[in-house]
Amino acid sequence: MLQLTDISKAFVKQTVLEDVNLRVGRESRIGLIGRNGGGKSTLLRMMMGQVEPDTGTIYKAPGLSVNCLSQEPQITPGNTLEEELKSVFSALNTLQAEEAALLARWESLSGDAQLKAFDRLHHLHQEMDRLDVHNVDAKISRMVTGLGFSLDELGRNVEQFSGGWQMRINLAKVLLVGADILLLDEPTNHLDLEACEWLESFLNNYDGGLIVVSHDRRFLDSVVTEIAEVELGHLTVWSGNYSSFLTQKAEFLERETNAADRQQKELAKQTAFVERFRASATKSTQAKSREKQLQKIERLEAPKINTQRMSVSFPIEYASGKHVLTIRNLAKGFNQNKLFQNVNADLLRAQRVFLLGENGCGKTTLFRLILGLENPDFGEISMGHNVSCGYFSQNQLETLAPNATVFDTLHNTRPDMKQTDIRGLLGRFLFTGDQVFKKVSTLSGGEKSKLALAKLMLTGPNTLFLDEPTNHMDIPAKEVLEGAFQQYEGSILCISHDRYFIQQLATDIWEIYQGQLLMYPGGYEYYLQKRDEIRANHTKNLKKDEVITSAKTTSSVVTPLKEQQAVEKKRIKLEKKIIALESELAVLQLELDNSDLQQDYPRLQDLSNQIGEKQQALVQLNIEWENLVL
Repeated sequence: MLQLTDISKAFVKQTVLEDVNLRVGRESRIGLIGRNGGGKSTLLRMMMGQVEPDTGTIYKAPGLSVNCLSQEPQITPGNTLEEELKSVFSALNTLQAEEAALLARWESLSGDAQLKAFDRLHHLHQEMDRLDVHNVDAKISRMVTGLGFSLDELGRNVEQFSGGWQMRINLAKVLLVGADILLLDEPTNHLDLEACEWLESFLNNYDGGLIVVSHDRRFLDSVVTEIAEVELGHLTVWSGNYSSFLTQKAEFLERETNAADRQQKELAKQTAFVERFRASATKSTQAKSREKQLQKIERLEAPKINTQRMSVSFPIEYASGKHVLTIRNLAKGFNQNKLFQNVNADLLRAQRVFLLGENGCGKTTLFRLILGLENPDFGEISMGHNVSCGYFSQNQLETLAPNATVFDTLHNTRPDMKQTDIRGLLGRFLFTGDQVFKKVSTLSGGEKSKLALAKLMLTGPNTLFLDEPTNHMDIPAKEVLEGAFQQYEGSILCISHDRYFIQQLATDIWEIYQGQLLMYPGGYEYYLQKRDEIRANHTKNLKKDEVITSAKTTSSVVTPLKEQQAVEKKRIKLEKKIIALESELAVLQLELDNSDLQQDYPRLQDLSNQIGEKQQALVQLNIEWENLVL
């Protein structure tokens, strides 16, 4: 058990946390929420012993292990991904190093020294068995594939991965080593949708306590059973997931506010009676009695909440035509690596389309092609009548000048706008006082996002291209954005991994899958229901096209009759083998994805080995087929 009692913490005379009480056990599933800068990360650091509270006590039960996922990647330069992940098994690594040292000098030992070495080896093997040495590779394979890596990347140097993928490595390390209580600070950052779903499943089966700091509301709904809210320095614990918390808090605020209002009205009525009849000959005694009663009543106060919120809207200067965007036969790749091809799509007025796909599939590249920031390899993109575009970039420095001030950013966008109006608009995005003179380069990620949104408001576009607009946003800010986009009368094409945000807004889903653009004419729940079916149909049609193409190619080969017949016979035989092997791989992959096998590490390892072997065999068969028919 981890117990926090009457914890308080202040920085530079500003109280961040006050009289915080929290109990965390091995069965806890707690979602820690609150505004950015509200003290959540400070609370985690105090639980880890990295920060001392000013007042109060933190009790940790003897032998209790606590592990924390931080926001900063911590990797060892020079390690491969496999070496980095295996480094977390420190006790096991120490035993294996000692075993290797003993075996290295085994031949030089004899007599009692060799017997002692044999006994020591036996003990080392017992300890390694206790630490589950035989399942380490299976655990790592399961972890990397679940978080979106391929097994081929285990040999890749960790420095070669981007910052987002390094954060995934960090997450994998924390989950592999585990603890009685895990503290996870924004674990879904940098994860695509399928990796988020895998992480939810993993944590729901995790045998230990959890505290999760997250702005991902769907994740909180799936994983936690309590919500601990930090607001104005105080911490309140609510039972249930995030959706349950919203209902409970709304009811609590209404109940307590109404009770305080009723009391105020009654106090005012009784006070008026006392003042009126204090000097009355007939009712002065009654007035004095009521006055004494009033003095004894404990006053109720309406709950204190942080009411500071952005005020956002996106008015459009003029409407677009019905057809906003047309894409035909679009293809793009880099260094002979095709991102996507044969992309065809139409965006219509008032549609809110969300573009999904695994990291690196080309979502941002598609945006840049549409906006003319890059050129396609093939195909056409055309905008409809009266379309005016606004672009929110995931990398804010693409649309914001780093050396400009907050105020100048808006003034340069609309030089005709009065200074007082600019200050008023910035105030709606919570930039007040001297904050408007801060340079863009000094702003936090959340502040840059707010400034970029303010800039979008000024231009009045009727079509928005949004690349991860909720990154760095806390939950209150996300809720404001959702309301603004729901009221927006233009069209939206948005990249996001925030499933709750998608669920609230999407009218349609586009997904980049296996280099193609798949269409889902419905919201996020429709996408979840139809995803496997539409993907399977796409794969089936792709194979049919390949067979037709191969048949045409083969028929064009000119050979003597007997040789042609032999080639045709061998081709058919190879194709049967390829189809059979692909079917076997599909069955094995389905078994590997079975959630019931998540704890069966030997079977997972066996499946991974079988899949690897069959994939290699499939490569060889395809090479033979290509050499035969091309």
